[in-house]
Order: sequence, then structure tokens, then C-alpha cells
Amino acid sequence: MKISAAKVALIAVFAALQALLSVFPYSLTMGTSGEITLGVIGGSLIGILLGPFFGGAAVLVGSVVGVFLNPAGALFGFLTVVPPTTGAFAAGWTRLRRGYVSGAIILVFLLIFYANPVGREVFVYTWFHLIAMIVAFSSIVYLEKPTSNSYDTGKSIAGIIIAALVGVLADHIAGSAIAVWYFPPFPTAIWYGAMFIYPVERIVAFLLTSLIAVPVYLSLKMTGLAEKLK
Repeated sequence: MKISAAKVALIAVFAALQALLSVFPYSLTMGTSGEITLGVIGGSLIGILLGPFFGGAAVLVGSVVGVFLNPAGALFGFLTVVPPTTGAFAAGWTRLRRGYVSGAIILVFLLIFYANPVGREVFVYTWFHLIAMIVAFSSIVYLEKPTSNSYDTGKSIAGIIIAALVGVLADHIAGSAIAVWYFPPFPTAIWYGAMFIYPVERIVAFLLTSLIAVPVYLSLKMTGLAEKLK
């Protein structure tokens, strides 16, 4: 894979964006101190725009910087960088019409979650992640590869929306899989309570990601820059 100076610059710019987003709180956590930051939006957004490799690299670097800038957002220490980077990879692969890779990523973290006795006990907690995994594996709506100067705007928008959903939920199941092992066992009541809260939080994050990604990506596509960012 050839990495040009322009792509290195893009990684640096978007890493700075991810670091900045990691400073601002998005929501509180249940059962522990700390906060979830706007990095949850940045991960999937950057993955959609830059693809899984360059987007994942930018989010990883930016999240590491974010850990130092905002220790309150470092819920899992340096493992905090895993969820947003996972979201970037999943969103990026979905954007590249490789949803099966994203589905496999979600499946791995589901298995890590279920490997913990508490995870098996609160199996229903993962219902939204299971939906995202099924969407990733079975989706037939994707971002098309243009063969001319024209493109299907509706298909592009649908592809971005699906990528945003998969990325945001991949981020969350990665965080949940880490949390169930990282912290002392939470009472099942906390997990069941979160089961009705995190979907709302993630739907808002998914909508925000989509609202930003759609116009930006389509603008890049009209200028021919979108293909160069992969």
C-alpha cells in the first residue's frame, strides 16, 4: 500500500480532529465514573471518509492523544483507544463494500463479551449489536464504485448511513466487551438498565455521524477526491 505525503497529512489532520472530539463529553457512563466523549462520532466519521486503514490510523493516533488531553474520557486506560478505532475500521470496511469484515469484527467482540460469565447472564443486552452485525453481513446496499462521472446519489447516501450505523455499534460492543472484563463485575441490574439507554445514545451518535458524513462525502465524490481517500 503506497502512502503519499498527502495521505500522511490527512491522517495528521483527522487525528487532530479525533483528539479534539475526545476532549468534549458526549454522555455519562453507568456503574463507573468517567464519560463517553464525542470521539464516538469521530471514529465512524473518519472511517467513512478515509477508509479503514488511513481512517483507523488517524483515529488511533488521535485517540491516544485524547487520552492525555482528557483523562476523564479514558474509561479503560490506554484500552480506551480500542472502541473508536474499531468503529473507524468497521465503518471504513462497510463503506468499501466489505461489510462481512465489519460483521466479523462485531462478532469477535460479541464473543469476548459472552466469554465473561456476566456477559452470558445479560445476553439480551447485545440485541442492538446483533442487529448491526446482521446488517453488516447481509446488507446489499453499498457505496458504489463509479465507472463514470455520474453516480447514484441515493445509493451513496444509503451506504454512508449503513456504514455509520455499523461503525457506531462496533465502537459500542468493543467498549462493552472491554468493560465486562476491565471493571469489577457490575450487578446485572446495571447492564439491564443500560440496555434501554445505550440504544438511544447510539442512535443519536449514528444520526449525527450520518448528518456530517453524507454532505462531506458527496462533496468529495463530486470533486473526485473520495476515491483518492481510500
